[in-house]
Amino acid sequence: MLKAAGICLIIFAGTGLGFCKSLEVTRREKALEEILHMVILLKGEIHYGCASLYDALTGAAEKMTGDYRTFLLHTAKSVQEGKGKPFGELFRECAVEDLSSLELEPEERERFLSLGSHLGYLDLSMQLKQLTAYEEELLRHIEALQEEMPGKKKVYQSLGILGGILLAVLIW
Repeated sequence: MLKAAGICLIIFAGTGLGFCKSLEVTRREKALEEILHMVILLKGEIHYGCASLYDALTGAAEKMTGDYRTFLLHTAKSVQEGKGKPFGELFRECAVEDLSSLELEPEERERFLSLGSHLGYLDLSMQLKQLTAYEEELLRHIEALQEEMPGKKKVYQSLGILGGILLAVLIW
């Protein structure tokens, strides 16, 4: 009786792990879409509003929610205080502090953190070109992820279930 209950728990645990890994892929897609939204807002504030970087950050923050809003406001406050650091360092510090829960691949995270080093010291047109280039790269990443997402999710879920069953058979 106890052995059967333990085996059921092992199967459920394996299934849970598979579904958890599947949810990570979904969260990664959502994080990339939120970053894309933030970049589009920043680009719009800079281009159409001819706003300074501080004004662009606060303007974009008004339209964002959650951690992204906090990040943009924190970055704008750091820019306003002018701690004598380049904008790239301020951007990176604020992103690491406020967006630490982002579920991104290491290369995606590094690319996002390096975005700040391409902003702040350039003229308006160069900032817009940098944001446009990053936006296009994000769109490619999101499209590629959306294409492979159904297959990956199914594999993670199946492996979780089958791994739990295999472990249960080995224990039986």
